[in-house]
This record gives sequence, C-alpha cells and structure tokens, in this order.
Amino acid sequence: MIRVVLFSAALAVAVMVAVWFANDPGEVTVLWRGWRIDTSMGILLFTMVLSVLAILGVAKVIAIVRGTAQGFAMARKDRRITQGLAALGHGLAAVNAGQPQAARKFAKEASALLDDNAATRMLNAQAAAANDDGPGLRSVAVNLLEQTETELSALRDLAARAQKEGDVVGALNYAKRALARKDAPKWALETVLDVQVANGRWVDALAAVDSKLGRDHLGADAHKKIKAELFTRAAEEALDHGDAAATENHARKALDTLPSERALICHARALMLQGKQKKAMTEIEKAWALYPSAAMLRAYQAAAPGESALDWARRVEKLVASTADHAESRLGLAESSLRAQLWGQARNRLSPLLGDDVPRAIHARAAMLMAELETAERNDAAAGAAWLKRALEHSHTSTESKRLAPRSVNDLLAAKF
Repeated sequence: MIRVVLFSAALAVAVMVAVWFANDPGEVTVLWRGWRIDTSMGILLFTMVLSVLAILGVAKVIAIVRGTAQGFAMARKDRRITQGLAALGHGLAAVNAGQPQAARKFAKEASALLDDNAATRMLNAQAAAANDDGPGLRSVAVNLLEQTETELSALRDLAARAQKEGDVVGALNYAKRALARKDAPKWALETVLDVQVANGRWVDALAAVDSKLGRDHLGADAHKKIKAELFTRAAEEALDHGDAAATENHARKALDTLPSERALICHARALMLQGKQKKAMTEIEKAWALYPSAAMLRAYQAAAPGESALDWARRVEKLVASTADHAESRLGLAESSLRAQLWGQARNRLSPLLGDDVPRAIHARAAMLMAELETAERNDAAAGAAWLKRALEHSHTSTESKRLAPRSVNDLLAAKF
C-alpha cells in the first residue's frame, strides 16, 4: 500500500513538472567550439536525465562484467584451494601409511595448488623424511625453524634424520634446542637420552633424567628405574677401568635410588679393590637372601682368592644357610662341594635340580656339574658324557639372559634388576 502511495505521489510530481515546462518552456543556447545549440529547458533537462541514465547503465554493465570475472577468478581459486587441501590430506595419509612416493607426489601437488604456507612445508618435510631425502628435508626445515609454531616439528624430523645418519652431535643439538623451549616436548628429552645412552654417556644422561623436565615427563617409577640403571652402568664402566672410588660412588647412588643385584656386586667389588674384603663379604652375606645368583657367588669368592677348596665349601654353606632350598644355593653348594671332593654332598644338592619340572637353564647347569662329578668321583667317562649331552640338550632350548649394551631409554626400562 505504501509503495502505491509513493508511486502515485512521484507520478503526480512528474506530471506537474511536465505541465510546468510545457506552459513555460524557456530557451537555452549552448555554444561550444564553433557549435551552437538552441533548445528549450525541458528538452535540455530530458537530455541530461537520459545521459545520466545511459552512464549509469554503462557503469552497471561494467560492474556486471567485472563481477562475473571476479566470480570466475574466485571460483577458480576456490577450486584450487579445494584440490590443494585434498592433496594435502592425501599426502599426510600417505606419510602415515608408509607410502613415500605417493607422499612426495601429493606434496608437490599441494605446493603447486596452495600458496606457500606452514602446512605445505610440513608435508614436504615429512615426505622428504619418508623418502630418506636428507638434503630435501634440511632444505624445507630451514623455513619451518623460523616459525615458533612449526619449529618443534622441524627439530624432531632433523633430530631423527641426524640419528639415522649417525650424526650424534647434530641429533643432540636439535634435541637440546627443543628442550630449551618452555613447551619442551617429551620426544626431545627421549632423543637426548637415547643418543647419550647409545654412546655410553651415563653421567650426561643422568643430568637429563634428573632435570625437572625429566622428572615430570618420565613419571616417578620410570624416573627411579632409569636413574638407578644409569648409576649402575656408570659403576660397571668404572669397575672395568679399575676405578674403585668412582665405582663405589656410582654403585652407592644406584643402591640408594633402587637397590639391585648388579649395583650391590659393583659396590662389593669396589670395596675389594680398596682392600676392604671383609666388609665386601659382609655386604654380600646380608644381600644373598635377596639376590641369590651365580654372579653374587663369584663376587663372594673373589673376596678371599687364596683360600682352600674346603674352606670355600664351608663359607658357601654358611652363606646359603638361610636359602638352602633355592636353586642357586643348591648349585653354589654343589659346585663348592665338588671342588672340595665332597661327593655325597654334591650329589644331594644336585638331585632335586634334575627333574623335568626344573627350569631348563637350571637343569642344564646341574647336569654339567653331574658330568664333572661322575668323571671326578667314579672316573665314569660314559656317565659323564651322558650328563654332558643332557646338559647340552637343555641349554639349546634355554635362553640365558645377557646384559647387552642399551641403545635407548626403553632398553634401560627393560633392564632386569
């Protein structure tokens, strides 16, 4: 209704203006560069209105054409962005799926379709790493390192690459740069530890483990176990070099952190190196009930190297009195009895260890001693050979745990205490 009223009012005004100009047309003369135009005022105004309408029409057409061109350009740009994002997603999927060639292909497509940005650079870095392309990775990582948001990702890829190439210094530097950040990630600490552990740098690894970041990331139990294992490794290394003071220091710290058989043996042997054999024997005697083993027995024997076989047998009997039925106690007493030519005692100790329900490793060791016993006591080579064969059969199917050099933090966590 309002529109009808407005239209009617506008029409009335137009009619009134037209009537007014018709009754009083007036005259207008225009002179321009030798040209003269005589017309009425109404015609001049009508011409001006038409000119304005024509200009507005042309402008509208130009705007439509420009809008169409811009729309086409935007549609093309949107299409490229859509295709680029698809290539980006496919590239990341290829990296996770372990398809390096496909990852490189999609990385190139994404880079061509999308403007240079962190996402495409990240994909290119991961594709280079997947294709074992060290130079390509380092080239892409240069730009990633310049941005706070992508720095850690680049450092991780570079550290992993350096480790793969055997560049210990490079791997450590990249990981330490990541550790220097306030938001230092767990992988940086693990990389530092892995490199230091793999290269036997126990003291340096201890410093990293005992840092605030190390305590926070590893958790109380893992932190304690890794720290104790590192102290133990340092003690064993010092013992190999004959450094009694360093061995005792590291072994004591390991025992204070998390007691273990290996740390105790290192501490006892360090005491022996310092001429404190009696103190070492007392320490082993107190710990035997917790850690009965052949290694403990060897350390105990080393505390009195010049004693007779009979004295050694008596000392072993006293040592194992509280754990007489333990397999290691029986084996230790049987071996010492064998050396002292106490044949009956040796047989009595070995007999319970030769059943089918006995662990194969224990069975094999007992059979080896029986082979020696048959040969030494009765000079029965055939019986000795039979026992030796039995020992070999059991040893072939048993796996004796060996302390291998650790290559990572996980190896330390898996270490047997």
